[in-house]
Amino acid sequence: MLSACRIAIVACVAAVAQPASAASILYRGAYGQPESLVPNQSGVKSEQTIMLDLFEGLTSFAADGTVIPGAAQSWKISGDGHIWTFSLRPGLRWSDGLPLVASDWVYAWRRMFTPATALPRASRMFVIRHSRAVLAGRLPAAVLGVSAPDAVTVRLELESPLPWLPLLLAGQEGTPLPQKVLEKSGDQWTRPGILVSNGAFRLAERRAGGTVRLARNTFFHDAARVPLDAVIYVPSDDTSSLVNRFRAGELAINAWPGFAPRQQGALSKELGAAVRISPLFGVRFLRFNLQRAPFDDLRIRRALALLVDRELLVGKVLPGGERPSYRVVPTGLSDDAAPPRGELQQSSIAERSARARALLAEAGFRTRRPGPVRLRVPSGNGEEMCLAVASMWSAAGVPTVVEKSEIKSMIADLRRGDFDIALTGSAENASVESYLERFLPDSSYNSGQYRNNAFEQALRKAQTISAPAERRAAVAQAEAILNADYAVVPLIQEVARNLVSLRVGGWVDNPDDIHLSRYLSMQQIAR
Repeated sequence: MLSACRIAIVACVAAVAQPASAASILYRGAYGQPESLVPNQSGVKSEQTIMLDLFEGLTSFAADGTVIPGAAQSWKISGDGHIWTFSLRPGLRWSDGLPLVASDWVYAWRRMFTPATALPRASRMFVIRHSRAVLAGRLPAAVLGVSAPDAVTVRLELESPLPWLPLLLAGQEGTPLPQKVLEKSGDQWTRPGILVSNGAFRLAERRAGGTVRLARNTFFHDAARVPLDAVIYVPSDDTSSLVNRFRAGELAINAWPGFAPRQQGALSKELGAAVRISPLFGVRFLRFNLQRAPFDDLRIRRALALLVDRELLVGKVLPGGERPSYRVVPTGLSDDAAPPRGELQQSSIAERSARARALLAEAGFRTRRPGPVRLRVPSGNGEEMCLAVASMWSAAGVPTVVEKSEIKSMIADLRRGDFDIALTGSAENASVESYLERFLPDSSYNSGQYRNNAFEQALRKAQTISAPAERRAAVAQAEAILNADYAVVPLIQEVARNLVSLRVGGWVDNPDDIHLSRYLSMQQIAR
């Protein structure tokens, strides 16, 4: 007897098999049911993957994750780096066939910062002139530094130079919105049959609590080179379930965050080349709730960071290629001028542990926190690592319990500030600044409520500098301040753990783990 899940998948196959051959349908896993299909509404990677299939920014990503022209075919930068002018491709259209014009980007950004319609990720575009004042309601959206001189030209005025703006605009931050559809349908505009998009795919079907089916957008500017007729995302809050569906042939790609490290050896033996392990520009760290005692005490935060044996984590708990991380920024970024080695690297774990115990005693930890520390972790995404850290802390006199929860529930709790310490992290735009911006007071990602005027001023000052070498050095100074505050406990630099069927063509491993469906295909395997 087929399970309900299998029945749903079979039903989806039947639904898409009429207009397209089975070989042109790609089944992809998605970690967690998408919360929203509104661009910039959520930062969960599985949702971003769907968004990049539905929408295209002014720039886009190639199969290897590098930035390429998207809806814009070219752009120019003013001498001072403050004004960017993008020229759109001729003849762009929405998925309903209506013209896509420059004012659709102006509408999207103004809507993003208008207080009544502001989006959670608006802070990522604070580089636009007057954006903070518009979001705060001090200025009208009409003065925002975005304009459309004509139907094929988008003009951006920046508060300060941003050399990596094309990288930022390749994500959801650079996408347009269909003004007429939103004005007509309001909050219902993302429903199947209503939503229109400008990416390689359009929304064909979304089942309540089930699959999301995308169909090839015939009006996409490069539609002739999109091999797939349909992509079906199969959500699950359980990474083990996605692995089992891949093994059963129900999925051609599992989903971020992949699979548990303990499964890597067995899966490699079983699935061979279908197991794809590659270095990632992603870091995992433990985020403190700085508004909750005793984590508002630097001595306690510092002690907990010192107690973590990162070498043990990557050598025994995570034997899959991860590297120890001693900062909130991954190594290998092109604009990185890394700060000097800190105390987390300069001594042995025994020396660090002795120092940590002294700090805990000095801060009176045992009297300030009589109960155990609650360490939150999303189910199926880092449990082994958190259990190991909890053991390290408990052995040093910091009793710690690990609490698992479904990822959307955990994100909601972080936004409300209902947590002690939580396993989070980031896989950001490949620029040091984008990782540091998450700790600015007005960032939607700053759920730990980190505040330090010296850090904020140092980063803001660095972002006014145009000369690349000077800018890198100034950014490194800002990072050094953040690292010294121990707003988080850095743990590891990640690897991508993907399961990719040998039938999938066009897959290219890359450190951003970006894999747009427009480049993928389903191939027959020779027998």
